[in-house]
Amino acid sequence: MKLPKDSDTPPYRLVAEELRRQIRSGRLKPGERVPSSRDLEATYEIANMTARSALRMLRDEGLIHTMPGRGNFVADPLPSEADLKAGAPEAANGGRMPTPEYVELSERLDAINARLDSLLQVFQQLGGVTDAKKAPKK
Repeated sequence: MKLPKDSDTPPYRLVAEELRRQIRSGRLKPGERVPSSRDLEATYEIANMTARSALRMLRDEGLIHTMPGRGNFVADPLPSEADLKAGAPEAANGGRMPTPEYVELSERLDAINARLDSLLQVFQQLGGVTDAKKAPKK
């Protein structure tokens, strides 16, 4: 499954939106394991850092939680739609607000991932150009 190439939305956000839809629709149920970053990488043909950013975004929203060594799981109970729309960051980490340093680093990671995704697209396009030049002429 490929992500749309003509979207202005960064790929990690597109993946996070898809997982969010699956969680809200009940396809991924509370307590159920969420696909790993490697699974997302293969499914959506994205970089592993992009997949990790999508998972981090859902974790920040309180929709998933991570169990070290076991994986990511859908939160049980799920935060309400009102909490998510209000941007209640305390829902994600047990009632504590994220530190300013965490918020700043999270924003920097998002910017870095967006740049990496752009660079990957350029390299993929360049790869297609060089492949076309190598192809025998008829």
